[in-house]
Order: sequence, then C-alpha cells, then structure tokens
Amino acid sequence: MRAALNTGMIVASLAAVLGWSSPAQASACAAGGAEPDPVALFEAVAPAVVTIESASDGAKTVGTGFLWDRAGHVVTNEHVIRPGRQLTVRFADGRTVRPAMIAVAADLDIAVLQVDAAAAPASVSRGSSRSLKVGQGVFAIGNPYGIGVSLSRGIISGLDRPVELGAGKRIDKAIQTDASLDPGNSGGPLLDSRGCLIGMATAVVAAPAGLSRVGFAVPVDLLERTLAGLIGGAGRVADKVDGKAAVPGTRNELGIMAEDAAPGVRVVSVAPGSRAAALGAKPGDIITHAGDRPVAGVADLTARLKHQGPDGVRLTFQRGKTSRTVEVLLTSAGS
Repeated sequence: MRAALNTGMIVASLAAVLGWSSPAQASACAAGGAEPDPVALFEAVAPAVVTIESASDGAKTVGTGFLWDRAGHVVTNEHVIRPGRQLTVRFADGRTVRPAMIAVAADLDIAVLQVDAAAAPASVSRGSSRSLKVGQGVFAIGNPYGIGVSLSRGIISGLDRPVELGAGKRIDKAIQTDASLDPGNSGGPLLDSRGCLIGMATAVVAAPAGLSRVGFAVPVDLLERTLAGLIGGAGRVADKVDGKAAVPGTRNELGIMAEDAAPGVRVVSVAPGSRAAALGAKPGDIITHAGDRPVAGVADLTARLKHQGPDGVRLTFQRGKTSRTVEVLLTSAGS
C-alpha cells in the first residue's frame, strides 16, 4: 500500500517559545572520500531540520521540514500542511514560530513556508541528484511519530521511480531508499554521506503485513526547479500557485492560504501581521464576492486583487450564517 508519510498524532503539550538566535548559516557538506561519521553529520544538519505541527479540531499532527536558505524558507510536503488549520514550526532547540506565508505545488506534493530569517539557526547544504548511484549510502532525518528528530541510515535502492501519491500527486523520478521512513518523516531531508541534501522524504510503500517498507524521496534537483517558481525575487513567494493556495503576507498581498470552495475561496490559514489578520479573517471563512461579483476560486481572487482600483476592492466574508463586507486596499497592487 502506497501512502504519504504525513502524520502521527501528538498529544503531549507543546514547549514554550524561547528566544531568537543569530541569522541562518548554511551547514557545510563534509569532504568526500572518507567513511561518513553519522554523529558529526547529525550534529551538523539537525539544527536546520524543523518539526511542523498542525492543529485542527483539537488534534495535533506532525511532519518534518528543513530550512532551504538564509531567507527563512522552510521546505516540506504539501500533504503535511494541508490538514492543518494552525501551523507551528518547531526548531531543534525547542523554539516555536508561526509561518508568515505558505505556497504549494500540490501536484508534486511540495510546499514552502517562510519564517523570520533571524529565527532560523541554519540551512541545509544542497547537493545534486544528477549523479546518484544505486547502492550509495544515505541518511534521513525526520520526526517519526512525533517522538523527536531522529537519524536513520540506508542506501539508494533505486532511481527514477514513478510514484503515484494519490489526489493528483505524482513524482516521475523519485529516489527509492531503504532508510527508515515512518509517519512524521514526511518533508524531512534525505542526505548523502557528506551531509548534502539529495532529496525530500515523501512516501512509503508498505507490505500487506506491514513487515517491510520502501521509501521514496523527491529529488533535490526537482525541488530546486519547483522552488524557483514558488519563491520570487528578493525572497518573495509567488502570489499564484497552481490555483490552489497563495497569498503570502507581503505588503502587496492579502496574506492568506486558501483553497477553492466551489463556489468561493475558503481561508485555510492567515499569516500573522497580514492585511487579512488585521481585517479579522479566520480559517474557515469563505470569501464569496470581490466587489459585486462572485469569486470563482483562488486564481480569480488573486487576479482581482492584483488589478484592484484606486479605492481597493470590497471583499465579502461568510462565516457560518453571518456575512460581512470589508474594503481592502493593498499597496503596490499589480506590481
């Protein structure tokens, strides 16, 4: 049975928010040719690995992510964040922050969040997936079942595997590995023996009796190409992503993650400090109208916000049986 590695239930209380650390620095890959030291590798990379906690209807689930760059972008699987209504990024030292924005490439099961760069202790050094070989040693870091960030070791068992993830998601050239991947590992880094990123843990195939599992990872080269489209200039996230979700909290955007509600747009999360937060928007709200016209979906709403008039645009929010209309003026619209 093929399954995404999404989540294991977390019932323990969460630790308190701690202080900020110095700006992010990339962890360097070790020199090649020597026998890898798993202790040194884990100590070098683990600070750049985060736990992503997702709360909805009183339940908490967990997945993994990792810091992609010094701008505070965090990469994970789209299926890790989709179930959540409130997302928390937890660093290795216990500090927690809320992501300021989210963008996704749903068909590839890839998502990128952004946290304050000053809060990020490190980023993962990236390698390449072009010259990988079957039999090559690899390491996986993640948070299986929410018990804590852990290290597992294995080999590359196969390359260029087509993997159907369901719900329209597919990876054409996945990396197959026998490194231990379990629920909660989703979105965690797969590393070569030097500690360089070569992929992102995404899915497993489990035997019917559950006695063996085959893991799959998104190759880092595919991550590079996809994130180049999601992350715009100057660290800004693209404001239109597959018509599924968009709207990071930059100065010319609304600051929500949303999905098509057929009709309208359902608010999935609200970026702290964003225009939407100031307007009182909450997860679960439905944006039904922009101006006097119904909203068809995320792509339609994004286009109308980008082409607002000089007085902004009126948005109508539906919450249960109550609706309200607010005036929204986003600076630098259409830039």
